[in-house]
Amino acid sequence: MTLCLAAFAQWALMTGDPERAVLVAGAAEGLRQRAGLRSWPILRQGEAELVTQARQALGAGRSDQVFAAGARLTQREAVAAARNQHASTSPTV
Repeated sequence: MTLCLAAFAQWALMTGDPERAVLVAGAAEGLRQRAGLRSWPILRQGEAELVTQARQALGAGRSDQVFAAGARLTQREAVAAARNQHASTSPTV
């Protein structure tokens, strides 16, 4: 699940939506932390670079807020955010 979320975050950044990229990256990290997992070693650097790029595009203060909001999302909310379906769940950021 979190691997797919990381890919969606990358896609969001590539398509010019850094806020959604940070939100979904935060969701992936939050889900991993709650499960007691880490991203695969081979993927860690790429995910860190993604967050850095999105953070630069969005701005440090705003990206911290959005990442934290993403980290609190449930699995269902994270999928909705990745798919950009904000009608059912819209995290307060």
